[in-house]
Amino acid sequence: MDWTSTCRKAGALLIVPAMLALAGCGAAPTGAAAKAGIADEIKMVGVRDLTGPVAYAGVGAARGAELAVKEINGQEFLGEGKSLVLDEIDSAGTIERAAAEVTRALADQDVSVILGPVQGQQSAAVAPIVEAQKVPVVFTQSASDGVVIGDYTFRATAPMHTFYGHAAEFLGREGLKDVAVLYNSTYPTLAELAETQFPAMAKKAGLNIVESIPVQTTTQDFTSPAQELAQKDPDAIVVLLLSSQSVTAMTQLRQAGYKGQLVGNTNNAGGNAAQAGQHAVGMVYPVDFSAAQTDPNAKDFTGSYKKEFGELPKTYAAEGYDAVWWIARAIKASGDSSREGIRDGLEKIGREGFTGAMGKITFEGNDMRVPGVLARWDGTKETIISD
Repeated sequence: MDWTSTCRKAGALLIVPAMLALAGCGAAPTGAAAKAGIADEIKMVGVRDLTGPVAYAGVGAARGAELAVKEINGQEFLGEGKSLVLDEIDSAGTIERAAAEVTRALADQDVSVILGPVQGQQSAAVAPIVEAQKVPVVFTQSASDGVVIGDYTFRATAPMHTFYGHAAEFLGREGLKDVAVLYNSTYPTLAELAETQFPAMAKKAGLNIVESIPVQTTTQDFTSPAQELAQKDPDAIVVLLLSSQSVTAMTQLRQAGYKGQLVGNTNNAGGNAAQAGQHAVGMVYPVDFSAAQTDPNAKDFTGSYKKEFGELPKTYAAEGYDAVWWIARAIKASGDSSREGIRDGLEKIGREGFTGAMGKITFEGNDMRVPGVLARWDGTKETIISD
């Protein structure tokens, strides 16, 4: 664990007591969120990054959620005259803002469920607050530890490491044995994958990690590591960076003369790799959803999303969409849209699983699992090369 990440977690721990005090720890809800049965109007609040460096994930999830709400209400899935209402609030890339906005939502006695942040640091700060207040929250992304911690915290994104094995298997099949890793060490999901999870996958696939170079979230110039890696000339380089960083890193790796296989992550999906132009052509990356998938549920979601928003959905949209459908199924299963009813229903659906935009969805406790696929960027579009 690097110093910056440790400090952020420490800061999050200091935020929690103050926020609990503001929320009135343990206070029982008295509004619509406390009433048994399915209310005519079920209020949900989304708190996620709609601006800032990972806004692509927050906006995508919000749009996917918006489409799901429209479908659920249009179908009268929860019964005649019953509807979901979703308010989206920007956490603006900060832990403090996320905790404050979630606390504000908790104080609204008509809010039945929260759709949580997309950043692991924010979600780890929020998780103990919602657990103390006994309000269900469904996170997307936020794949680091300390997020799914009890009966009221749920995650509608399979942690990246649970399907990233597609990449290691691909490299093994292709005979690309010598692998280097360039990764963001201050973003917990990527750091854990680079430092712990991918090395185990690599060993299983018979790969040899010849170099592993950490950088910071603030790093925007990769000239030095790019030159170092190009000189080593490994068979493949695994790039575990945020989307904007990946674009620069891929470009500078190619400019330094590296011609081998680039392997990315979900931050490169859905066309994000296009920003690197010719330098990203041929890059492969595991994703939990791709608009190139051909199974019926994925195709239906992709068609509906494109009709609604005029563009193909990215993985974050599929996660937001399936999160809201999980909540709707939970309400229907429990027959109760109160906070406790939704919590009970989320657990029930979690035991059963369901099929969504991301395919056959199962759960480990309150944590989602999906099959995932390996995609390749050909310069103009994503294609699926293995599932």
